[in-house]
Amino acid sequence: MFGFFKKREAATPAPANSDADASPKVPRAADSPLGELWIDQNNALDQADRLGLDALAAADLRQFISQGYLVIPGAISEALADQIVADAHRVRSNPGDYVVRDKGAYINPAHIEEFHLGHRIIDLYAVSAAAREAVFTPRASRLLNLIFGEPALAIQSLYFEYGSQQAVHQDTAYVVSRKPLALAAIWIALEDVQPGTGELCYYPGGHRLPHDLFGGTRKHWIQSQDGVEEHQRYLKSLRERSEAAGLTLETFLPKKGDVLLWHADLPHGGTRISTLHTRRSYVLHFAPKSVKANYMSRIGADYHEHLMPTGDGFSCRHYALAKMRPDGRAPILFDGGISRR
Repeated sequence: MFGFFKKREAATPAPANSDADASPKVPRAADSPLGELWIDQNNALDQADRLGLDALAAADLRQFISQGYLVIPGAISEALADQIVADAHRVRSNPGDYVVRDKGAYINPAHIEEFHLGHRIIDLYAVSAAAREAVFTPRASRLLNLIFGEPALAIQSLYFEYGSQQAVHQDTAYVVSRKPLALAAIWIALEDVQPGTGELCYYPGGHRLPHDLFGGTRKHWIQSQDGVEEHQRYLKSLRERSEAAGLTLETFLPKKGDVLLWHADLPHGGTRISTLHTRRSYVLHFAPKSVKANYMSRIGADYHEHLMPTGDGFSCRHYALAKMRPDGRAPILFDGGISRR
């Protein structure tokens, strides 16, 4: 059975700045079993107003708190977007550098002659300097640092050639963490998105719906414990509860270079695909640097974080980032067993 409860009121307000020139004293994540961030507390907008931010940063933060997402037009250049696509397409000439999945299963990149609907290139940032450059743009990095209260760590990424046509869901149901709500995502448009290509859709404000817990305790679905029927119930319930709350499903038709950031619990998915036109995009999930990803313990001594000048960084399960070569590519650490078949 699912469990339900409201998100908690903040126990104390955010501290005000004592020096107008100092960095904002952003609250740390709340001490809760679900790892709720300070932005999830009922008085988060009041806390945000006391941070002394410039007008743009303040507007971005208020939008994210109230609606659960933020769109940044033209966050990366068209040239950078084109380079990311070119680096992804290099999988056909250098398959040994890449990790690819198809509808949840690892596949041999050497078999990719043309991209199919289910193909996802995993952790492209480990083999593409352009993919790394596109992530922590100033405005996006600023927002991530504000909501986390510390630098952000990209813990996984997916490159899509085509739309996903995915049911409306919350990332917390699938991205597993010891602090489920200490999570955020970014979607980068690598071309102008056309209607009918499985464009992204979401329920603004849906991140503040009451929690829906698997087994009464977990945000994430475990198939062996919960079963497929419970998963289908969760997806159906999420749509019904969003609509019952008066939320309206919106679609995202960005231009090349636009970026969408969203909250861990924002209900979102991919619309029905009616045309086989591409929908090239690059999606990443983030955690605060102090939280990291669950796979850190599985990797052990091979775990490494590749840090950027901003203080933000990257980690991943699939590549040995500590052994990144001068050409900006890291060797594969785990490819789902493809290399041993």
